[in-house]
Amino acid sequence: MPAAPREFDISERETGTYTATVTGNDGATPVPGASLTSITLTLYAILANGTISFINGRNHQNVLNANNVTINGAGLLTWAIQIADTTLVEALLPFERHIGLFEWLTTSGAAGKHEIILVVKNLTQAV
Repeated sequence: MPAAPREFDISERETGTYTATVTGNDGATPVPGASLTSITLTLYAILANGTISFINGRNHQNVLNANNVTINGAGLLTWAIQIADTTLVEALLPFERHIGLFEWLTTSGAAGKHEIILVVKNLTQAV
């Protein structure tokens, strides 16, 4: 997966699909789903007061072919983003960043991380 976090614009309460390839430590070699012992997703927002709010129960949630995420034999990760993933925590803001952190372990003991940022637009606020 790309090293730098990727940002995507999405409207509040909108569904979508995110895809990326799970890669080894070299950043290039795909890791097949069968070579993963675990992969989790943490989805959170940093609130205006500096605290963290976990979104849609995704706090180190198992997503190894579960909970709206699949990883195929070529290492392609597909996350079916749910309405609850894009529901605003602080409804007074014009947009909110929902940070998704994927963390995985392979059968060989290698570990990896990848971050994605959903920039959720508040449709009830004038921008």
